[in-house]
Amino acid sequence: MSVDPRIAAPVQQFAVCATLVRKSVEGLSPEAMLASPGADSTCMLWNLGHVTNTRCGLLQILGVDYPRFHNELFGRGASHGEAEKYPAPEIVAAAFEEVTAKLVERFETVSAELLSQPSPRDFPVTDKSIAGTVNFLAFHESYHAGQMAYLRKWLGKGQLVG
Repeated sequence: MSVDPRIAAPVQQFAVCATLVRKSVEGLSPEAMLASPGADSTCMLWNLGHVTNTRCGLLQILGVDYPRFHNELFGRGASHGEAEKYPAPEIVAAAFEEVTAKLVERFETVSAELLSQPSPRDFPVTDKSIAGTVNFLAFHESYHAGQMAYLRKWLGKGQLVG
């Protein structure tokens, strides 16, 4: 089966983001994963956990029974100052890889009927269908991939792309 044309572009965006997320955290120490440029800023580990948790939520919206990843730590509105409660970076990275594989698989099999249904979540887009949610969450992930690229450069690890 192939990807529904309504989500073909965001599916490509998710693939690009997965590559950028991996490159962002590559070779970082646990200490670097927890560093942030300001008291109200998120660290690399929080962004990785948030992207992972959001991908889990997208799987649920796409009809897959899959648990959220530490939603209390990485969900929208979660406090960023509780680093001692975070799982180890390698655990978060492994969870990202696992959910990414499941999401890639689901993108190939999701039906047009499901994508046409109203989304169970209300996002700030005019398309309130599940297809609209996929599109919005691809944008959302790009936003966080950009934050991760900035954090990597701020950490002195150089430019992520280019």
